[in-house]
Amino acid sequence: MGLDGLRVVVRRPHEVSAADLQEANVVAIDYVFQWENFPHPQELSYWPVDGLALAGVVSRHLSRMRTRASVVLRTGAVSELAQDLPKHVRVPLLAAQSGLDWILEKGSTDNADNLRQLADATAALEPFFSEEGARGWNEGCQWLGLPSLEWREAALAEIQVCRPPEHVVASYTSGSAWLRWFTQRILPFPAFLISELRAATLLHISVDQFTRIVHSGNSGLSRRLQECAYEGHLAGLVERRWWRSGLESLVDDILMEADPALPIPEALAEGYAALHGAAVQVLPFQRPVITIDADYVEDGVAEFEDCVRLAPDAWPVYADEPYALREDAADLPDVGAMVSRGDRERVKSVGM
Repeated sequence: MGLDGLRVVVRRPHEVSAADLQEANVVAIDYVFQWENFPHPQELSYWPVDGLALAGVVSRHLSRMRTRASVVLRTGAVSELAQDLPKHVRVPLLAAQSGLDWILEKGSTDNADNLRQLADATAALEPFFSEEGARGWNEGCQWLGLPSLEWREAALAEIQVCRPPEHVVASYTSGSAWLRWFTQRILPFPAFLISELRAATLLHISVDQFTRIVHSGNSGLSRRLQECAYEGHLAGLVERRWWRSGLESLVDDILMEADPALPIPEALAEGYAALHGAAVQVLPFQRPVITIDADYVEDGVAEFEDCVRLAPDAWPVYADEPYALREDAADLPDVGAMVSRGDRERVKSVGM
């Protein structure tokens, strides 16, 4: 059957063949099966109890055959499976814990477009993990759709800081390690790609103003920002991401040309206005940082001095340091439990 450009083959668990796995770019597995309707052995060790268990079996067969397909779980029970995992990152964390590439939530992200993106991204990895293709990999710049602009080398350096599996490990896994690294360790966390809120804050402007400028048309500032949008593989799997290096390059260019006597916020406001042809209001902070809540959701922008550092579980060491308001850390136990050791005394002193 066809599905918006995809060739889709539907199999019941006992019908899946080696040829099916060798031909597939994505193996999407339903979490719930009515096993009483399918023939299977009665001994528990010989049949997977649900789609999560079946995904493990499929993954091992793919590894044994030295072939590559993304293994994706389709389920409406993400909350049940994830239990207490932080909501904002429960899909990538649950996928990592379960040996999956990704999880599609029924009624939310379980759609043809996401399946197509995963299939395209997987297929696009294959040429690079041969002996000849590896020579053109270059930190995955082609797969990532990295623009050939002045900040390209800075972006490649930032990618490498995140320790992508692009040598022996990636070759051994036929590229699956790269895909899982990208979906589970890069897209969910602020690293060389960042969210729209972080992109705006890096520029010292509000996210609403950032969005208006991006969509305002053909001003110089709008064009510079549009160049920083991530448009590589899996761009539609999460909310829009932006190249940090491109945004940093814009800020650096403006500050290099500004009057050195001006404070940074004023220098940026002048530079943005010159590029945009209209006034641009900068944030009223000297050092703005993004705060997160107990579910790792980015919930605001605050002055650095008013915040404490956090040490959330599974937060990559190469990602931006996470923060919360001191008052929130003092008043909300779930946030307070994440405060970094070095800042715990600052939380105790609130209100004293």
